Amino acid sequence: MESELVPEQQRDTDVVANLAVTLDGFVCRPDGAVDYLDKYPLEGFDFAAWADRIGALVMGRTTYEQVLEWGWTWGDRPTLVLTSATHLAVPDDANITFKSGPTAQAIAAFAKETPKRLWVFGGGRVVTEALAGGVVDTLDITTVPEAIGEGLPLWTGPFAGPMRPILTMPFDNGAVRLVWDTNPTGLRA
Repeated sequence: MESELVPEQQRDTDVVANLAVTLDGFVCRPDGAVDYLDKYPLEGFDFAAWADRIGALVMGRTTYEQVLEWGWTWGDRPTLVLTSATHLAVPDDANITFKSGPTAQAIAAFAKETPKRLWVFGGGRVVTEALAGGVVDTLDITTVPEAIGEGLPLWTGPFAGPMRPILTMPFDNGAVRLVWDTNPTGLRA
């Protein structure tokens, strides 16, 4: 199954934007809730095996605060939170860096410091800015068969590619995972 989870084109040093979206392109409801995902438990996607290859994480402040509410499960993996806030809580033994500034530049600098794959976790603005800034090697989206009608979109701005599909994986629960190489020409270093 590992060969299906990680397309052979991916390297252990890649920056991967990975998240779930609804059929209508939202990452969450207007209030940040992702209750629509309750019907699609992570075990059905073998998420644990995928996450084992992650060495560090990047997320925005809203996503970070939501992850803290759920309970921090990332141990001491280096985590970059893109925010100008200075008063955010940090779980015991967590390795959190708070940084403000241009998203792509912050992610590029952080990626140089990480030991393994870097997961750009969210939210939509962080993912869009990272893609537009050319720092994401792989876009890995799982679309769940739910349309919620409104919410926070994955795409907060334009992204013209180029991208090349490297994996399409349907799941028995109706979700579909689509993985794209965002540097198919190999021109980025």
